[in-house]
This record gives sequence, C-alpha cells and structure tokens, in this order.
Amino acid sequence: MSNCKVYIETHGCKLNMADSQSMSSEFERRGFSVSDRINNPDVYILNSCTVTSTADKKARKSLNSAKKRWPNALIVATGCYAERADKELNEMGSVDLVVKGSNKSDIVSSVVEYIGDYEYLDTENERNFSGNLLGRTRASIKIQEGCDQVCSYCIVPKVRGRERSVPLIKILESIIKLSKVGVKEVILTGTQLGSYGFETTNMSLAKLIEAILIETDIQRLRVSSIQPQELTDDLLNIWRTNSRLCKHFHLPLQSGSNKILKNMRRRYTSEMFLRSVERIRSLISDASITTDVITGFPGETEKDHNASLIVLERAQLADTHVFRYSDRPGTTSFHMQEKVHGNCINQRAFELRKIALQNSKRHMSSFIGDSRPVLWEDNHGKSGLTDNYIRVKMNGDYDKTAKSKKNAIEIVKLVKISGREMIGESVS
Repeated sequence: MSNCKVYIETHGCKLNMADSQSMSSEFERRGFSVSDRINNPDVYILNSCTVTSTADKKARKSLNSAKKRWPNALIVATGCYAERADKELNEMGSVDLVVKGSNKSDIVSSVVEYIGDYEYLDTENERNFSGNLLGRTRASIKIQEGCDQVCSYCIVPKVRGRERSVPLIKILESIIKLSKVGVKEVILTGTQLGSYGFETTNMSLAKLIEAILIETDIQRLRVSSIQPQELTDDLLNIWRTNSRLCKHFHLPLQSGSNKILKNMRRRYTSEMFLRSVERIRSLISDASITTDVITGFPGETEKDHNASLIVLERAQLADTHVFRYSDRPGTTSFHMQEKVHGNCINQRAFELRKIALQNSKRHMSSFIGDSRPVLWEDNHGKSGLTDNYIRVKMNGDYDKTAKSKKNAIEIVKLVKISGREMIGESVS
C-alpha cells in the first residue's frame, strides 16, 4: 500500500484534540497522508470520549457509520472509550483495531503492523511536519495529563491515569515548531492544568506561561481551564500585563450547592467560585469567563438546583455548558442512592440553559461598539474568535475579496448580536 490516507475524527475535550493533532503530526512524519476532510480514507481513526453514556453511544454510531461508508478502510478505535472498554469495542463488528488510550503514542506502529505491507519511514522526518491541525486554526498543546482529584462522578482518572506534567522543553519545542509553520494561537490543555509542575519545586503553571511568552513568538496563548482554587495572584498578574495571553477564563462550577460540591469531591465552594470571578473582573474588566454545570447529580434536591441558578445569576458569565448527570460504572456516584429522575434532570437543564443564554447575550451586549482582534477559522469572515472568546462573523455586505482569511488575525468592530455570535465590521 502506498500513499496511505488517514482520517482522524475527534470526540470530547480539548485534550483529546491535542492528542489527535499529535497523532496527525506523527502519521505525517512517518509518510502517511492525513486529511481533515472525509474523502475515502484507507485508515479511519476515532479518538473517542467516554465521559458520559451519550459519548459512548456517539462513538459507536461513528464507528458503525465509518465501516458502512468505507467497508475497505481500516477502522481504528482509540481514546478514553477504548481505554475503559476495549473488550466491548473489540466485539463490535465494525471495528478492526482497538488501541487503548494509554497506548495512543504507539498508534502509528499498531496501524502499520495491522496493514502489513506499508513502507513507512522508520525514523521521524521533521521535514514532513506541516502543523496539520485537522481543519482547526488553533493548536491544542497537552501540558499535563491525568488526575489525582478523583471526583465522585468522573471516569477520567481511570482512563487518563495519575497526574504527570509534560517537560517544559518539550512544550516549548512544540510551540516553536507550530509558530514556524504559521500557527497563530496555541491552547494549553490538560486534565488539571493548575497542578502543572507539581513534581518539581521550581515549576508551576504561572512559570510555564511566562516561559512560553518569553521563549516563543506565538501570537496568542490561551489556557483551556483552571479551577477556582488554583487562580493565584501570580497567574492573574500575567494576564493583566501581557496582551498575548487571551482574556478568557474557563472556571468549572459543576454545582452552586456546597453540599453537592462536597459529595462530588470538588475542592472549592460556590463562594470561592464567585470570589474568583470577581477577582478576574476587578483586574481584567474585558475578560470572558465560562463554566460547566452538571445537573441531576444523585441527591440533588430542588434547593440544590436553585443554588446553582442563583450562582449563575450572580456570576453573569459569558457562557455556561450544562451537562445532564450520567452514571459511569467505576465511579463512586454510580453506587450512590437518590438518583434524580430523567424528566426532572431535563427540566433543570432547561432552566439552567435559559439563564446561561440570558447571561451570554448580556455579556455580548457589553462589547457592542468595541474593536477586538479576531482569529478567523474560516475564509471570508464566516467564523472567528476574539481574544476573549466571542464568536464573530462578518456582516453580509462585507467585501469577501478583502481580508478575513482563514488563520489571519484582524481587528474587527463588534456591531450587533446574532444568535450565539456577534456580527463584525472591518476596521480600516
């Protein structure tokens, strides 16, 4: 087999996207052709998520669909679902090869061994590195993996293992390479970013960010998520003094009820969350703050649900991702009593999303008339992101022969709201 074409589909979090982009680079270095477009691939790889039962269902649907669409292609399942339930996936008739998430770094060798007759490069060829981001303009860089917190509802510690930090030099080398091939924005990803560097006495997330800003020329640096109790003064001061660091903070809430947070084994209270929000706004007034909320955790009463509503109303965040609680075998909450009925969860999710939408529109309204840098993710101003994580598209009469090209950063005036995004005009 020659000119073997690989297509990688990614489900789940930014950490999975970082893994997929690393896989893409590895396949290209070994002489494979990797495309972000579905076009009759020889190898289809699903980098799966398993955080909820819905994620598992979505993975199975994608694998079955891929085999039906490309019966002659090698169908490969990897990622967190493959780590948690490799036997289950191996028994699927649509799956040819399962590579457990912990063996993801060996996926190229596993594919070559399965194919058998593909002549690939035995050594990494850096000239083959193109910075293929699988259709994205923003590169996700894994700085840390694993979790020692073991929240009662979360399967991640079982599928990602114990916490471990990626060496600083490796992170810097990756970002320098990406910048050289034209990447404008890097997202630092991981499971517990705030614990980065815990293995040594002279390293931390703040020191990592400072090193990246000093040692690389990447134009935009974004931190994917940080917990409220990890938001130190050192971190906030870096954001306050460096414009290359994107003004977007994702602070997980999960619940506004301290009782539920304790049962979830979260390490903060709702009061700590709100104080963190206020600290950010007091220093960086134009920052966007987003969060996650889980509704329907076992034992969640109407009082607990109302506590979440109150926190969201007080925080007035830029966006809130609302998740319905999902039982995961192997977690503590799977064995908890007082399960919340599905219909009740749906109603509570609706109420949370209603407030989230109101907050989002209020947040966007505050930027009408402002001009901000937008990184375009598509040509002709169809879709882009500001530094503070506002989705933007250009107005309909914009001159499409002008700027707004994919992967370009352009100063755009935000003029009005359209659904979940803002309409922009070019600033001459």
